[in-house]
Amino acid sequence: MFQKTKPISVISIIVAVLLLASLTGVVSMAQDRDGYPGAFDRASFLQVRQPLHPITANTPHGQAAVAYIEYISDNLYDRFPFTLREKYTAIWIVEELLAMGYDWNDIYVQEFAAEDVGLPLEMAIIADIMVFIDHSPFANLNKRQSLQSQNVILTVPGLSEEVIVVGAHYDSVFFPGASDNASGVALLLESAKRLINTDNYYTVEYVFFGAEELGLYGAYYYVQNLSPSEHGNILFIINADILLDGDDLLYMAGYNADGHSGANHITDIWDKIAQSVNAHHGLNLTALPEGVFGPSDQLAFLPYGHTAMLLAGLVTDDYIPGGDFTIAIMGMNRVLHSPRDEVHFIIENWPGKIETNMRAFSIFLEEIIHANYYFD
Repeated sequence: MFQKTKPISVISIIVAVLLLASLTGVVSMAQDRDGYPGAFDRASFLQVRQPLHPITANTPHGQAAVAYIEYISDNLYDRFPFTLREKYTAIWIVEELLAMGYDWNDIYVQEFAAEDVGLPLEMAIIADIMVFIDHSPFANLNKRQSLQSQNVILTVPGLSEEVIVVGAHYDSVFFPGASDNASGVALLLESAKRLINTDNYYTVEYVFFGAEELGLYGAYYYVQNLSPSEHGNILFIINADILLDGDDLLYMAGYNADGHSGANHITDIWDKIAQSVNAHHGLNLTALPEGVFGPSDQLAFLPYGHTAMLLAGLVTDDYIPGGDFTIAIMGMNRVLHSPRDEVHFIIENWPGKIETNMRAFSIFLEEIIHANYYFD
């Protein structure tokens, strides 16, 4: 049960963080370090607005998710971890869940400080480097003085106490973060809206993780604060991250088995579901089991023996359409962690990508949640 996952290369982490540091000339808009105390009190949400994109039985899969991506990219950009801007986004997520028709009692905002989270060595290195950068004369990341973030958790009860966790981080680096990770947030929001009007066998817990970009803080805090019985009730974790960065629609599934990706009866069922939706809906979902060790929030669950899946759309293009020589020579041929990660750039350069990817992942996730035969 409590096995170690594959270590992430420390050199790779340092290189990635240094590249991120080179972008710190783009200053966060969150100037108020700790504003709006008590923002998650129930009284703050008495005025419930209309949902951003209503869903009916005839709404095509992925359509609402596209609207969410556009809104987040245009209005909630620069969601850097531990900033007030990140907190604004969490508030908006709560507002949207209430607007859908969920009750405040279904929602839990799990606030935490950076010092409350025990990170493995690889993630701690990222955090330490970013603290150094933030205290340098060259950057001001405008993090809140309290170094607080929050997970937004929506619980949808089912007939069974076994829990399907569906997660996505809502923070970003300094850019709009349409693919990373408004896309994952949008997938969860559409799924939650569809689930409110249906019966589900398993309990579903949607977790919008905070502070992923600096070391998976939100995910580690979530799993470290589960009781043994809560761990025992988790059937599996589905994590959605970077759904628009390429044409290959990947599901990366497995569990931690002595540092290797293992198959079990649940991953076998996922393979059958993928084959079915590919055939019936003309999709091209592709298995990549080793990708379950990709650096995203599902990593926090693997040491506890949980079966996990990472959903991602990864780059296959050699160059960005219209990209210049500098972009090509530096290998910056994707949108991830760049100013290109915004909805209008993606629409202009890859027409139809957002609609195609979000439709596929929405259909796949719905089939996974509604399958009621996850037993040995």
